[in-house]
Amino acid sequence: MHVNADGHIDLVIGTQPSGQGHETSFAQVVAEWLGVPVQCISVIVGDTDVVKVGGGSHSGRSMRMAGTVIVKAADELIDKGKKLAAHVLEAAETDIEFKDGQFGIGGTDRQIDLFELAGAFEKHENLPEELGGGLSVIEDNVMETPVFPNGCHICEIEIDPQTGAFEIARYTTVDDVGRAINPLIVDGQTHGGIVQGAGEALGELCAMDTETGQPLAGSFMDYHMPRADEYPSFSTALNEVPSPTNPLGVKAGGEGGTTPALAVLVNGFVDALRPYGVRDIKMPVTPRKIWELIHANS
Repeated sequence: MHVNADGHIDLVIGTQPSGQGHETSFAQVVAEWLGVPVQCISVIVGDTDVVKVGGGSHSGRSMRMAGTVIVKAADELIDKGKKLAAHVLEAAETDIEFKDGQFGIGGTDRQIDLFELAGAFEKHENLPEELGGGLSVIEDNVMETPVFPNGCHICEIEIDPQTGAFEIARYTTVDDVGRAINPLIVDGQTHGGIVQGAGEALGELCAMDTETGQPLAGSFMDYHMPRADEYPSFSTALNEVPSPTNPLGVKAGGEGGTTPALAVLVNGFVDALRPYGVRDIKMPVTPRKIWELIHANS
């Protein structure tokens, strides 16, 4: 994390996003912790010229691990800033306070903001060795304690017994992801996860020719992929119970949609077909499979 005198902060991080909105959420964490506008934050990811070490965005770890290391870096940056502010303002380090992007002497109106202080690094001479390198810190993080999100998903399914055709009438979720840094992004993760799970439960099948071993689905004409018009508007809600395992109180939010979707949907079909003696149905659940089960048990 590096503060520039021109009024912006570079956050260089090795957690690589793939559409989850990390650039927004990470910037929000920095802005909130340092008390500066979010527009001042530049998030740099995926550039191996500046990011030497990094990992994938998987296993629900991005916000929990990256958010924690961002907070640790911000705290270290504030501590370093207090030391320099003490030199610039000619005060004892213990008298320096930090709030809303400003370093100041407690009980007085003497203060200097974060970006002015970054410029002072370039001009101030005879600084202690520990303050070298500008208003910049490098931090890493190892998470030792696991954390588990939880939630409840419910769906309502309507089936035409004459044809086996079906419709997902409603799908409702309540998820505990700990503290939601950006609820809109979490909802988007949940929506995409539900559809990903539904794709496997309701249509996606890697069928192979039994003699040649060649896939029978040579294109998306033959392989069903979920589309937006196949699903209702999802009703999603958050039950935020902060985790005590990290300073932001976050839990995983990436798997909340996908993990339960398969079981919720298949159980919904089994429940709807129970009057026909159906106790189990294998994925993918298709209208033909439903029709065959109804008539086999009629």
